Amino acid sequence: MPDSLRTTIGQFGSAGGRAQARAINVRAVEPAADLPGAEHGNLYMLVEVTGSGGGHAALYRQVLNAAQTAFYEARGALPAALARAVSGAHSALVRANEALPEADWRAGITCAALQGRELMIAQAGPTLALVSHPKTVDQFPAVPGPSGPALGGRERPEVQLFETTVEPGSILLLAQSDWLDRVAPEALAVAAAAESVTLAGDYLGQLAGTVELSALMVGFGAVIPEVREDAPAAIRLPGATADGQPAGDAGRGLAAGATWLVEGLRVFGGRVAMPAPETPLEPAAEPAASLRDGEASRAAAEPRAVSRETDRPPKRSLLPLILAVIVIPLIVAVIVLSMLWLRTRAAEEQFQQTLAGAAAAIADAEKLTDETLARARLKAAREFLDKARTVRPADAELARLQTRYSDSLNRVDHVTPLYSVILLWEFKESNRRLERVVAGGDSLFVLDRGRSEIYRFVFGQLKESVTPAEKPVILRKGDQVGDLVVSDLLDIAWMDAVGNQRSRLLALDTNGGLVSFDVTYKTSRVPLAGRDQWGLPQLVATYGGNFYIVDTKINMVWRYRPSDKGFENPPEKYFTANTAVDMASIQSIAIDGNIWLLMADSRLLKFFVGESKPFELRGLPDAMSAPTAVVAPVDGNQVYIADAGNGRIVEFDKEGKFLRQLRPSQGELREMRDVFLDEAGDKLYILTADALYKADLPKPAAAPAPTR
Repeated sequence: MPDSLRTTIGQFGSAGGRAQARAINVRAVEPAADLPGAEHGNLYMLVEVTGSGGGHAALYRQVLNAAQTAFYEARGALPAALARAVSGAHSALVRANEALPEADWRAGITCAALQGRELMIAQAGPTLALVSHPKTVDQFPAVPGPSGPALGGRERPEVQLFETTVEPGSILLLAQSDWLDRVAPEALAVAAAAESVTLAGDYLGQLAGTVELSALMVGFGAVIPEVREDAPAAIRLPGATADGQPAGDAGRGLAAGATWLVEGLRVFGGRVAMPAPETPLEPAAEPAASLRDGEASRAAAEPRAVSRETDRPPKRSLLPLILAVIVIPLIVAVIVLSMLWLRTRAAEEQFQQTLAGAAAAIADAEKLTDETLARARLKAAREFLDKARTVRPADAELARLQTRYSDSLNRVDHVTPLYSVILLWEFKESNRRLERVVAGGDSLFVLDRGRSEIYRFVFGQLKESVTPAEKPVILRKGDQVGDLVVSDLLDIAWMDAVGNQRSRLLALDTNGGLVSFDVTYKTSRVPLAGRDQWGLPQLVATYGGNFYIVDTKINMVWRYRPSDKGFENPPEKYFTANTAVDMASIQSIAIDGNIWLLMADSRLLKFFVGESKPFELRGLPDAMSAPTAVVAPVDGNQVYIADAGNGRIVEFDKEGKFLRQLRPSQGELREMRDVFLDEAGDKLYILTADALYKADLPKPAAAPAPTR
């Protein structure tokens, strides 16, 4: 294209006070025009990883591969492709953290895409980029400071997009944010404004000193002239680099052979096209005496050709022409095909070696009884599989090994598939924020805090399906119930019949009003005393006829004992005077005689009779991410936690020992908001950000029979 610029790529890395010619955390991709996704342009990337021991070559390769693949496979406009690249890198790092939780890797990334002279930059996490212009240097972000969520964590990173242009003489500098701990931004601007990439790298070496830092530099040169349609096409030899230089020994051999052939073609062509020698000119003979003086003078002055038989040009042989037109192209074709065959054979051997490495690691893991050692071997297998997938993603043997890998990983990680996950209802309303699902009687209830509404669904036969009730919304903000108007709804809970209390749904609003619903009496006000003692109520629960409120401002659980009409007696403080609990990050509460409090940092706290009990979750193969709900059935020794970030439900016993994890056999359960367990029917009702599901609770695996 007419606006294409010539690029010069430079890398900088420093380790132990010495500058390195390469950096493991950068990549420049300049695809040929006929490759898939090439319309997105050139891609330049830098990733910086922090964590236990920092990053390593294999990790950087995985993250960069994921970003590159996502970018060039993305459809649509360039901003979407860059966002996909960042998301791909984030997902790769999340998987790495799942495989090795103790590493706790986090990363920042800069992706810069060049189309013509337009440069678009996407950044997430800690990152830094500079672009020089004739009179200025732009820095992205303009003001370095705290960044958004880093890649690899439980939160999705926020992608910042910037646009600029480049011109001949510009330099794009992608650098670690750690540079700013070493030098001022102005010093990096001087490097970006250098006359060449080489000088920029030299200057960075002076700035880095003994600190381990890295950077990617892209220099933009004069515009590449547009190739005319009638101009001879340039030939790129197999194995050559973008500037036409052969890469490696095979490329050099091919180039040498091609050079010999081209030289032969030039010689043969010269022989075929060489013109015949000009006929020599000789003076005319003396003019005859009969000529007049003037005519004689003109005749003497005009040379004339002398034609002799020996002056005729020799006959030219057709052999050079035949060689030039037929034989030499055949030889070139043979050499090219031979090189392609050798390259294909080498690639196939490397691919098969990668599969063999994966198969060996999986076989080792299948034999190991030590789960920690088995996970380590499966981690190695995964690296082999990821490498093979970048070469040939649709290979049948690769698919079989992937299945074996998944089965082995499920075995050591105690994964029980959920085979019967059924979609009950999909919520399409705008401004929704689904928070709670509760089952009671013939109904399922869902609290939408975004719209401040409670939806009721009626079970079908055998509870395999639901349909909206005749009045789908049983309560919403603004409804008049009794002598009060309902305010924003906080939480809901199901109260089983106890004594003279009937079974019903209870809903608490922000004004401290309590509303009940049952099929017979519909909605009614429930007396609730002691509201003046509350700080900031957030969650509610019921157990044994009592009503509980979680107050996060004063770090207390209030317990109400039932009265004739409702809860007219003053509330009791559940925690004893010597029990201190910080409930600012509480996510969920469950009661089975103990009170269980789930925190955002994955801690599960256990209390009995108002006092804290020693409790710790143990044995989980990988850390939870964004837990949202806890379920503690009254009958049974299990506790279930909805691990939303990992799309699973984790099962522990009530002493904290990990038992198993429940995952859908197909698809994922991302963004889980709540889980309700129907103990009688062994059914799970799972609420996500936009849907309601049902799943049968699998029976625990039978213990192996003792060996004799």
